[in-house]
Amino acid sequence: MNSGHFFFVIMDVEGKVLKSNGLFEKIAPRSTNREFWNFLSLDTAEEFCYSLELMLGAPKIRRHLMLEHPLCNQDSFSQIWWEFSVVTTPEGDISSVIGIGVGIQLLEDEMPWDNLVDVLGFGKLVLDRRLRITSWDSRVESWFVKDGLAWKNKDLLQTAEFGDDPNLFSSLQKLLEGENPVFFTFIGNQREFAGLLYKSGQEFHFFMGPKEKKPAEAFSKRIFSQKEINLIPGAVFILDKDSCLVQQNQSAKEWSEVLFGNSWIEGENFDKSGSSIDSVKLKYAINEALEGKPFLFEIRRFSSGSQALFWDVTVNPIFENGEEIQGVFIHIWNNSNFQNQVLRLHQENEKLRSLALQPSHILRGPLSSMLGILDLIDFQSLHEENKKLIGYLKPLAEDLDKKIREHAKKTGNL
Repeated sequence: MNSGHFFFVIMDVEGKVLKSNGLFEKIAPRSTNREFWNFLSLDTAEEFCYSLELMLGAPKIRRHLMLEHPLCNQDSFSQIWWEFSVVTTPEGDISSVIGIGVGIQLLEDEMPWDNLVDVLGFGKLVLDRRLRITSWDSRVESWFVKDGLAWKNKDLLQTAEFGDDPNLFSSLQKLLEGENPVFFTFIGNQREFAGLLYKSGQEFHFFMGPKEKKPAEAFSKRIFSQKEINLIPGAVFILDKDSCLVQQNQSAKEWSEVLFGNSWIEGENFDKSGSSIDSVKLKYAINEALEGKPFLFEIRRFSSGSQALFWDVTVNPIFENGEEIQGVFIHIWNNSNFQNQVLRLHQENEKLRSLALQPSHILRGPLSSMLGILDLIDFQSLHEENKKLIGYLKPLAEDLDKKIREHAKKTGNL
């Protein structure tokens, strides 16, 4: 936990600091039991609080943020690149949030930055001394590249993804004029990224990581017209490929209010649904759809009354030109009437079965006693006429016992 390079902090679900290392204490003295955002600049505090809400809604996803921490002088800030992840119990409940960060000032040291690609989730793109792209890793490919050969040996500023960004252009100029690494932000593929340019021998390394989307920055292209969405019965949600809500109908708003206590706003990340078993199922279904696999499951809510609520949830990928996944279509149909009818039929069948079994239980008690008494009678002490009558009675009682058992068996199999 103690490190001369990395900041480390453990928070509860409300963002209060439970434990931190000495390096963090230097920029946030007496931080224990205080909210983490108290040690951030106003702008990045808002970004952190929004990201914390997203993390609690999607515990398996790591979050990367560039945050500003005021130093002793309120006019000066220390920029730190943080990675946050959520710790859960074996039962799936959220127990804490862990953050690990590295200061931008560390970039001036001779540190093996390639290690941070794995530690902080950066993507890496390598340029030759003429700023031509020579290679890139899988993270960068997932964010930008459709054609694996599209960038090979191409000037970085000649690419459609990077060529028009003024921050990148000015940052390259700073790097070429000096030796120190340059940190900046840029827009790529409709998302905001944090970027880092670093000179390594005869090469340039371009590290990057996507910043969290805010609702106003979410993907706004509507896949269907609102009229089409409103014509579909049941709740309908349309997500983009980043799991942000693009469209929904009125039934969808009402459904999310009933199930989760609040409705979603278009532009929000759909991962905020919580950590209940239904939320976990929904997130899993969305992930499956984003990989091209449709998913169907049921959500149910049992109330104290006789009625229960049932929904059939269908989650399907939306393909563009039959190949690339454009988004996710979620349709939720209220199946409560049918399921409650089936439930009532089961309950009525159980009552009928109980009524049918009752005569067997009522009759077998006295009949068993009768057979026991017949076994105790001393036939030698009876007159011949009584022996004859008793001899008729016992087979009849045994036959009646057999028929009661057969009836009970048939009724139990209904």
